[in-house]
Amino acid sequence: MSTLPENMSTLPEKVKSWMGEAVVRVDGVLVAEQGLWQNFCAAVQDGNPLYWDARVAACLTDTVIAPPAMLPSWCIEHDWCPEDQRLGLRTLELHFMLKDALGLPFGVVSEVELEFHRPVRSGDVIAAEQSIRYIQDEKKGRNGGVNRRWGIDVPYKNQDGALVGVQTLHFFSYRKA
Repeated sequence: MSTLPENMSTLPEKVKSWMGEAVVRVDGVLVAEQGLWQNFCAAVQDGNPLYWDARVAACLTDTVIAPPAMLPSWCIEHDWCPEDQRLGLRTLELHFMLKDALGLPFGVVSEVELEFHRPVRSGDVIAAEQSIRYIQDEKKGRNGGVNRRWGIDVPYKNQDGALVGVQTLHFFSYRKA
């Protein structure tokens, strides 16, 4: 669901064309592996048996699962790739595209929501799409600069095309006077 600002004339045509579209796609960067999520769990001392113990997990989820909060980590492009020696996409590339298109060089994430639909299991390959949820009108800041808020939805799907979860990020971006 995309929401446009009341004053559409404040948006460049390029940004208007992005509304309602999946602008950035990230296809299967990593294969979800139990060893990777257990390294994460060990680092944060998360002993949930659903992530570690196949016997316990078999009763509840059929097999061990990845911690749900790791969902976005399966779709982060590497900074470098030996196959084509290219730079990967920046994490949340659409946010940077919006900052550039709207001339707002500074930005912060003000809120993150994660909605989980099904567990990630070892061997899953997760893909993501980034689309604009809303863009608010430009406002004048107290320091004389300009600011704007926007939201980005990132639905994650597994290799079967099943929705695994949705991340919604809310941003505050600005330009100093």
